[in-house]
Order: sequence, then C-alpha cells, then structure tokens
Amino acid sequence: MSAPLTRALATRLLAERLGAEVVVTNLGQATLELQQAADRPLNFYVFGSMGQCSSIGLGIALARPDVRVICLDGDGSLLMNLGSLCTIATEAPPNLALVIWDNEVHQTTGGQPTATAARSSLAAIARGAGIATALEVRTEDELRRAYDRVLGEDGPLVVAVKVAAVRTEGRLDRDVVGYTRRFRQALAAR
Repeated sequence: MSAPLTRALATRLLAERLGAEVVVTNLGQATLELQQAADRPLNFYVFGSMGQCSSIGLGIALARPDVRVICLDGDGSLLMNLGSLCTIATEAPPNLALVIWDNEVHQTTGGQPTATAARSSLAAIARGAGIATALEVRTEDELRRAYDRVLGEDGPLVVAVKVAAVRTEGRLDRDVVGYTRRFRQALAAR
C-alpha cells in the first residue's frame, strides 16, 4: 500500500497546474502550504475565519462568473459551515470547485478528531446537499484525475481529499492588508 497523501504534496500538484484561476484557502496550514508552493496575486488567503472559505469562494464565483474559483478548505472548517454546501448546490456556479483537505482532525485547534474520522463523508454530504459531482480521493492518481475535472469541467464540484494529519513547517505570512490589496488588484485586472 502506498503512503497516504499529504496536503503539501496535493497543494504542489495543484499549484503546478494553475493558470488564471482564483484560489481561496482556508486558514492555517492550507494557506501556509499554498504560500510555500505558489504564492501569487490570484490567491485569496482566509486569515482567522474558520468555516468561511467555501462561502468566500462562492461569493467570488458568483460575482465573477468569468473566472474559475478553487477553494482549498479543511474538513473541520467545512463542518463548521455545512450550510454552504446547500447554498452552493442551489446557486450552482459552474466556475466553482471546492477541494477539501480531509485529515480527520481539527489540526489548527489542537488535533481533535472531526466527524470524518468516524463515519461521516464530506463527499456524501455534498451529494446530499444537491451537488452532483462530489468525489472522495485517496491516491495521487485519483487526485490528478480529480484536478483534471476541477480545471476542465463545469461545476460546482466537490473533491474530498483524504490526507495525512501532518503539519508543514514554516512561518505563515499574515500581511492581511497587503495580500487583500494584491488580490483585489489582480482580480480587477483580469
């Protein structure tokens, strides 16, 4: 059996494929890993707003239907705002994909198990909310195929990626005002 995927590897695999897409990241490790792999003006880093990544991504996707939006959310964060899946299903923006790093723990708050460590499936919950394309991936090959769909198919799409509960070393750059200004300018120029 192969080693479990890590969020850092999964982020790098996505970063290698990015062009003009907007990427919205969940607080903490998802932001740190994207900053390390591919810091770019079209990244929107969500600082200190646990549970809001999917809603912010939805808002950007609705406001800018000409831009593909990819959210990199966490299982604990999404579980705090499951209602966003119902709104995403209702609004059905074709330019939105939600990638969920499912490490089965609330890593930012101390490693407490999430519901996905037991019996809950975020892909099944997304389908139950009305999102037709909701996948769960566990291997690098499955992830590569899922990214093909994220970048090439109409959405909304949800991809729950089972990843190891490991921390990435490094320091998170929290220039909230600077990153927000940079993102707004890059999106306006697009």
